[in-house]
Amino acid sequence: MALKKHLKIVISFLIVALLFYFLFRKLDFELFEKYLTEGNKLLILLGFLVYLSSFAVRAMRWKVLLKHIGSFKIRELAPVIVAGYAVNNVLPVRIGEIVRAAIAGKLFKISIPATFASVFVERIFDGLTIALILSVTIFFYPFQENMKTLAWGASLFFALLFLFALVSAFSSKPLEFVRFLRGKSPDFSGFFFDFAEKFLKGAASLDSWKKIVATFSLSLCVWAFELAVYLLISAAFGVKIPFVGCLVMLCAANLGMLAAPTPAGLGIFQGAIVFALESFDVPYEQRMAVALILHATQIVPTTIIGFIWIWVKNLKIGKIESETFQE
Repeated sequence: MALKKHLKIVISFLIVALLFYFLFRKLDFELFEKYLTEGNKLLILLGFLVYLSSFAVRAMRWKVLLKHIGSFKIRELAPVIVAGYAVNNVLPVRIGEIVRAAIAGKLFKISIPATFASVFVERIFDGLTIALILSVTIFFYPFQENMKTLAWGASLFFALLFLFALVSAFSSKPLEFVRFLRGKSPDFSGFFFDFAEKFLKGAASLDSWKKIVATFSLSLCVWAFELAVYLLISAAFGVKIPFVGCLVMLCAANLGMLAAPTPAGLGIFQGAIVFALESFDVPYEQRMAVALILHATQIVPTTIIGFIWIWVKNLKIGKIESETFQE
């Protein structure tokens, strides 16, 4: 098991190296350095502070989704979210989402699968919000057909996931189906069905339309904060693009990050930003400067703060990860 885990990490960093090779191979390093050094430090710092502030809103949203499990304070939830992001920044395949649920389960004495279900629902709302923003954006800018196909495809995908979450919240049919399958399956599959049952019970986080509206509204607020960071960093490097350009950057980067196999989406994020800005005739070196600093603004503070909090709480990530599915 340890060998398999280490192999995944090695492969993910090899992917990062390969992606950065393709990104940097045609870079004029002298011009790139010029863009980096001339970036407005005050605007970069402001972007950093705005991004950190967004975790209060993320905690408010998670508080709503966990209401059926228990009552939690925003100041309790925010550091757990940051810790999950920190783990995502150093480990591949978004393992931080599972670790975040495991930490919450350990600290708050709640069901880990049910907590992970709330994180899953969160990601559905994130994806749906981003896909909808992108779908609206294509009406205001003449994108290529492949971009339009991506927008509609992503919207349909997250709409179906949202529908699944709603059915699980308002109907007992999915849970009954899992129990039916369990009765027809061999004993060794009991672990899977235990987890599936708890997961579906956790989807009850969307048990009212009021909660759905609150979650969607807070999701819009989360992405408004994110958009503000993109606007600030773009301005810091003198990127002159219309407002819709920042919307495209936001959507491209985050849709790519949802299933990124690399730690923190390294390489995926930068490639998405470079690709998005290409449509607006921004010089390649300027695009790379924006992509690197924009990503650093997000991953450096969360990684440092997250792991300091994990250390202060004396949490052993490896142990927590191994115990996650034992509940």
